[in-house]
Amino acid sequence: MNWVTLLGAVFDGLRPFLPLLVGIAAFLTVLRFPMPGRGPGRQGRDPWRSFKFAARRRVVERAGGRCEATSFLVWGRCNQDAVEVDHVYPWSRGGATIVSNGQALCRHHNRAKSSWPPPWWYIGLLERRRRGYFPADEDVRVSAAMTDADRAARAGWAARKSD
Repeated sequence: MNWVTLLGAVFDGLRPFLPLLVGIAAFLTVLRFPMPGRGPGRQGRDPWRSFKFAARRRVVERAGGRCEATSFLVWGRCNQDAVEVDHVYPWSRGGATIVSNGQALCRHHNRAKSSWPPPWWYIGLLERRRRGYFPADEDVRVSAAMTDADRAARAGWAARKSD
């Protein structure tokens, strides 16, 4: 039996399930798709790799000192203290080291997090949880795009570093 005949037989066997398989593939693609307009965009990589000093302190304070990850699938919030600050949109994927892209995590959740851009539903659930514990005047939105003030801070840092 040659390969063409074998592949034809397999395709004929899958033909009744093709609409279902296409639907499942589309559903999984949408489920994994990142939230439009919130990612890093086309800006260059942020030279600041880790959250330090005031930015780190602010991310932890606005989370109330607790881990922002979920405790069970998508319900509840982790009870552990936040000991690490991580990028929501990973730095390795172009996410900036800015407060709006930071999340306070316990060691376990930070180690378990991968470097893939978060899907839209993760961002939506994180922002929803944040409404319950962020200070009233704090913005809950996640964004990895740097503002003009962030770019100016990076330029000032680069100028001091080169002196």
